[in-house]
Amino acid sequence: MAADAAKGEFGSCCDNLREAMQSEDFEPLISTDDDGVLYMSVGLLGPDEEDEDANTIDYPVFFCPFCGTKLQTPEDIDGKTNSSN
Repeated sequence: MAADAAKGEFGSCCDNLREAMQSEDFEPLISTDDDGVLYMSVGLLGPDEEDEDANTIDYPVFFCPFCGTKLQTPEDIDGKTNSSN
């Protein structure tokens, strides 16, 4: 499955992750960013004086929280984020 992650195909390891990423009920708690890194929202910061909306705190997901499949490594993330700079 790590090969799937390298292609940006997160959610292929199990139905639960795929459903969590595709939920239409609310903004997904698990999603990919523009660089193709899979993140999970782990916190919420209240609005500040400059921004009226609350902001999320996101943390990279290394293993599927539902089935335990390895999805990405710190090196994968570094490669994806460094290539966009």
